[in-house]
Amino acid sequence: MWIDVNTDCQSIVVDAPVTEVYRRCLRFQDFPRFITSIKKIEQINETHFSCTSIVNGREVKTVVTIMMRVPDRRITWQGVIDNFQVGVVSFDPLAGGATKVTVKVRSVLEPVMLAGSLSHYLRNFKVYIENDGEGK
Repeated sequence: MWIDVNTDCQSIVVDAPVTEVYRRCLRFQDFPRFITSIKKIEQINETHFSCTSIVNGREVKTVVTIMMRVPDRRITWQGVIDNFQVGVVSFDPLAGGATKVTVKVRSVLEPVMLAGSLSHYLRNFKVYIENDGEGK
């Protein structure tokens, strides 16, 4: 069966050093704070975690695998879910201590819904980093 897969790539500038942004992005247990569709995250081991999300009004559980980590530069993942199948987030240091965060995902979500969700989650991530101190 052929599945239509869409790709979207968006960036946001976060007013925090790249090392902090990267480290906070690895705190998977905090994802529900900025990815509002995620309701629960449980770490299975160093590279796998279980994720419970609400997608189109229904609960969806999946295991996400971290495929690659390049400290302070990039994280790639793959999920066993129809909506966000694979993705990469990259971190680029900017002048003045800011960081450009770029997320690229492949998904079966409709392009408009995918773009809107990704934009919303990036704005939430910016707030999470800039206004939440260390997330305490």
